[in-house]
Amino acid sequence: MVKVAYFNVDSITKAYYEKNPLKSDAKTVFFEKSPDALTPEELEKVKDAEVISVFVSAIDVGEKVLSQFPKLKLIAVRSTGYNNVDMDYCRSHGIELVNVPGYGDSTVAEYAFGLLLIISRKINRAFHDIKKGDVRTADYLGFDLKGRTIGIVGTGAIGRYMIRLAKGFEMNVLAYDLYPNEQTAKDMGFTYVSMDELLGKSDIVSLHCPMTKENYHLLDKEAFKKMKDGAIVINTARGELIDTEELYKALNSGKLGGAGLDVMEYETSVIHDDLFLASAKAQGADSLLRSLINHRLMQLPNVVVTPHVAFNSIDAVHRILKTANDNIDSFLSGKVVNSVLKK
Repeated sequence: MVKVAYFNVDSITKAYYEKNPLKSDAKTVFFEKSPDALTPEELEKVKDAEVISVFVSAIDVGEKVLSQFPKLKLIAVRSTGYNNVDMDYCRSHGIELVNVPGYGDSTVAEYAFGLLLIISRKINRAFHDIKKGDVRTADYLGFDLKGRTIGIVGTGAIGRYMIRLAKGFEMNVLAYDLYPNEQTAKDMGFTYVSMDELLGKSDIVSLHCPMTKENYHLLDKEAFKKMKDGAIVINTARGELIDTEELYKALNSGKLGGAGLDVMEYETSVIHDDLFLASAKAQGADSLLRSLINHRLMQLPNVVVTPHVAFNSIDAVHRILKTANDNIDSFLSGKVVNSVLKK
């Protein structure tokens, strides 16, 4: 019987899978921890697993981790992103890698727009001040979204839903995508422009593109220089799309008006202090510097940071879990769906 090991399993995940098990004839094992944190005794119980399923909180699923599973044939990530998995190792060892390509178009877009509303109307500052009994109305002067221009970087499913929300607020929408769909732009009422034009004309820039080598630090020092004074940055995509140090400088200098971030570079430094400190000791001063920048960024009054939870609605989580199991069932029946190695 095939053994399937699920890692990073919380109470919601376990309850869902107990109620909705695999259709295939398989033995399932659940762990709250990541595969790199297994004790020797725990590893002994699952080292013969042919399938493992991990979440984004499994930070580094590399050779050291994967080599512990000599019979491994499939990794099913319970997320859209898979940059935490060593794809070269998978290819060289004949291991298939599948993801959940679409689960939360509206979920993530709603969250991104929520961050924008918090920043534009300074809701976070008003909330904290009223709890302290120190209300200063003049400090909460925001701006209307109606009539403002939002630049959407990436017009995939999430980006398009963000456009729908923006149009509902009567905003002007510019967009940039490597593969523009002019018919979609015509139907939805937005305009494709170059990245430079988007940066120069947008009051808000919202990122909805994948993390690739080409997109690394898409928003860097030069990009921030091109942006309008007082512009807002929203990122619910991937932290590495933004050069965090340059973002901090642009915010601290007043060049940018604010940022809403659900993802950050080296986000383990703000989500899992214990894990970050362990890795920082191994990686040296650069990691410690990044940690310092992240924490300083979070202290700015015009910045809202959340711990990579834009996906986290009960509806979206259930869609993720269902698709992950469907991927496993398909693989065990001889059909590979949602492969990322074939992209």
